[in-house]
Amino acid sequence: MRELSRDYWKSIYIWKDVAEEDWTNWKWQTVNKIRAVEDIKRVIDWVDKTVLKKISDVYHFATTPYYLSLANLEDKNDPILLQILPDLKEIDEEYQKSAYLDPFLEDVKSPVPGLTHRYPDRVLIRTTNVCSVYCRHCMRKRMFLEDERARPKEEFEKMFQYLREKEEVREVILSGGDPLTLPNKKLDYILSSIQQIDHIDLIRIATRETVVNPFRFYDEELLEILSKYDKVWVVTHFNHPEEITSYTKVAVKNILRTGAPVLNQTVLLKGINDNKHTVERLMRELLRLKVKPYYLFHCDPTKGVYHFKTGIDKGLEIMEHLRGRLSGIGIPTFVLDIEGGMGKVPLLPEYILERGNNFLKIRNYENKEIIIKNL
Repeated sequence: MRELSRDYWKSIYIWKDVAEEDWTNWKWQTVNKIRAVEDIKRVIDWVDKTVLKKISDVYHFATTPYYLSLANLEDKNDPILLQILPDLKEIDEEYQKSAYLDPFLEDVKSPVPGLTHRYPDRVLIRTTNVCSVYCRHCMRKRMFLEDERARPKEEFEKMFQYLREKEEVREVILSGGDPLTLPNKKLDYILSSIQQIDHIDLIRIATRETVVNPFRFYDEELLEILSKYDKVWVVTHFNHPEEITSYTKVAVKNILRTGAPVLNQTVLLKGINDNKHTVERLMRELLRLKVKPYYLFHCDPTKGVYHFKTGIDKGLEIMEHLRGRLSGIGIPTFVLDIEGGMGKVPLLPEYILERGNNFLKIRNYENKEIIIKNL
C-alpha cells in the first residue's frame, strides 16, 4: 500500500493551491475531472494533443485528479497512465479487427432497456453511462460513444417491474458506467426498490470509485445508505498494486463498517499487469485491506480494447504461480467471458496428468508428480 505524504498532490502545479478538504471531497474530484486535451497537456507535457483529440472524439476521455496524481507522469509506460490516456490502437482497425462493440450481446439480451438478463438467476442493470475515469480497457466501451446520461426514473420503474415478475432472479448487479457516480438520493431509491423485492437475495454494486475516487466512501450519507440495505455487496476493480493507497484503506474500512462485504475483480491487461509478481503483489495488498480477490478476467474481445489482450496462457501461468505461494483466500478465479453472451467459464492449469480406474496421477504447485489411489 502506498502511504501518500500529506499534500502530495501539490507537487503538480495546477493543484498546488488545492486545500486538503477539497482534494479529499468526492464532489470536488468529480467537478474537476480532466476532460479537455488542453488540461491534460498542462499536467503531462509530452502528450500529443492531436492524437489525444483524434481518439477522444471517438471514445470519451476523463480522469479524476486523484487517479492521475498516482501516476509517474514521466513514464509513458506507467500502469496508471496506460489505463487513462487514449491510444491510437483503440481506433486502429488492424488491432481491433477481431473485436466487437457488444461481444456479450448485452443489448440483445435486454428484455427492458438498461437491464441485461443472461443468467437464469441474476440480472445486470446499467444505471448510468457516466464514470469518474473512462478506463481505456472498459468492456462496455460502446458507451463511450454515447452522450453521458443517467437513466430516468421511468426506465428504472420498468426494470423493477420486470424483477418483480421474474421470481427466478435472485441477484441484481448494479453497474454502468459507475453506479456510485449517481447522487445519493437516486442510489437510495434504486437500492430501496430492489431491497423490497422478496426473492432478491443479493445486490451487487460494481464500482471503480474505490480506485479512482476513494473519497466517495468518505461521504457519511452514502455510508448510511449502504448500512440500511443488508443485501448489498460491493465489488471493486483494482488492476495494479500502485492503485492501492492510504486513502484506499480508509475507503475500504468505511465500506466494511456498513456491513457490506468487499470483493475485487481484476482484468489481465497487456503491458499493465501481465506479470505473475505484479498480480501476486496486488492480491496480497488486497488481502491486507480485507478485500477478497474474486475474478481475474481474461481481457474481453471488445472493440477499442483488443490491444490489451494477453493470450490465455499468460493467465494460466499467473494462476499456476499464485497456487501454493499465496493463501487460498487470495487466489481469484481466472475466467473467460464467452462471446455471444454464453456466460463465463473458469480456466485452470492442468493438475490431473492421468486418470485410471482407481487412481489419479496429479502434480502439485511445485510440479511434483503424485499418484493418489483408492479414490
